[in-house]
Amino acid sequence: MRNSKRFSRFGARLDEDTRKTIEHGRRIRACLKQPELAPVPVPEQIAVLLALTAELFDRVPLEQMTDAEHALRKAAADIPAEVRKRLDTADKLGDGDRKTIIEIARKSLAPFQPKPEPEAKPEAAHKPEGKAEAKPKAWNPRPKPDAKAEAQAQA
Repeated sequence: MRNSKRFSRFGARLDEDTRKTIEHGRRIRACLKQPELAPVPVPEQIAVLLALTAELFDRVPLEQMTDAEHALRKAAADIPAEVRKRLDTADKLGDGDRKTIIEIARKSLAPFQPKPEPEAKPEAAHKPEGKAEAKPKAWNPRPKPDAKAEAQAQA
């Protein structure tokens, strides 16, 4: 546990995939914590686990994970009776059952997703007629030597 925290402190050095894996793991840990003597009903557990597997919690800010999980657990009451029956009897869940539960999870977690940033509207710049706009030159820290200089250097 401590090693993963120490490792994650080097976040600036991590590649994007590793950072996402660590963040996903934090959300799994947050959801798997259960209060003592307060077991979570099976349909709620399955809804949470399917949402975690589908990465629906990954965009939820860590500080909102408890509220998001409670919202999902409350929404688990909307799981259709025939699906609930399969959950209680340990019958195999079909793809349709999974999709139903994931859709319920998606709707319940939507308020916890960060709002997309509005797209920047291009400003209508007034360009005087007949004048061409100068393009800035790209900065090149190491200019390539020309052919003559390269030939002289090799001689």
